[in-house]
Amino acid sequence: MTNSYFRQVPNFEYVNRNKGNTDISNYITVKNLFKRGKIRPDIFGNLNFFTKYKIIGDERPDNVAFKEYNDSALDWVVLLSNNIQNIQSEWPLPQSALDEFLLEKYETYEKLHSGIHHYETVEIKNSIGGIVLPGGLETPNKWRTNGNYIQAINTKITQISGTESKIATVTMNNGIKDLVVGSEVLIQGVNETYNGRFPVTEVLSVGDVVIRFKYVLPSIPEVKQPEILGTEQVTFTVEGNVGTGNAYYYEYFDDDSYHTIPAANMTKAVTNYEYEIEKENEKRNIFLLKSDYLNVIFNDLDDFMPYKKGATQFVSSTLKKGENIRLYN
Repeated sequence: MTNSYFRQVPNFEYVNRNKGNTDISNYITVKNLFKRGKIRPDIFGNLNFFTKYKIIGDERPDNVAFKEYNDSALDWVVLLSNNIQNIQSEWPLPQSALDEFLLEKYETYEKLHSGIHHYETVEIKNSIGGIVLPGGLETPNKWRTNGNYIQAINTKITQISGTESKIATVTMNNGIKDLVVGSEVLIQGVNETYNGRFPVTEVLSVGDVVIRFKYVLPSIPEVKQPEILGTEQVTFTVEGNVGTGNAYYYEYFDDDSYHTIPAANMTKAVTNYEYEIEKENEKRNIFLLKSDYLNVIFNDLDDFMPYKKGATQFVSSTLKKGENIRLYN
């Protein structure tokens, strides 16, 4: 069933402009690559005419055509089915060529295999299989969470005190960056009066690190300065889309309770090599026109490729001839 694409591409003749040629009747014949076939829209846009295929190893378009159509000359059908115009960039490279290309691009094996290209989210599901956090979302290098919660762990509250005016002052042994007036904080592990969510009303910073902040209590505290034991981990959480504290977590509600996910479990680093391999693998998923519809494409090509009589520079259905505009002294 050989149906070679390039045999159907018509020719074009143009004047030989090679150095030293002075014969104005000397023409060069080439294939008119501007006459490019394509699958007509009513077929190309309908998945019912196609089947999915995954390119294996170093398979070339002619290998795929032979497997699917028993004719390696129909490699052009494989390419047209996926609108591939540049096989070098749109078809998976052979492994040896890919290795050579990547080493040239990243210069050293260390940069290629150890260099971080980006970070992306890890998929997290709830107890019934619903997606809480989609996986594979590319994130900035310094991204830690989607902004729901930021927790300052290892930042123990060394002192907390309240006043008759219901102002609570919190002192930390380690500070936190980017805590600002208006940030919501979640205080836990003190007592009923001091625990809860509150907006920050005042901050005290040393450089860019906040070491003390204030918030308004719901009532006058009975204990003006609750005892904070040295071994007790009394922490607070900054809620909102601010902060670059010591560590981060994501909180979601599931099965009648809140669950927290440490930042380290939310994202993963993707190396340059992993990124490039993933890009190549995406090219492996292609569509192939079902063999039942090959004759439709052949007929369309037979109708499209020939030059029509009366067209500019027409010589025959397979040949156009460029005008000689070369001038000689």
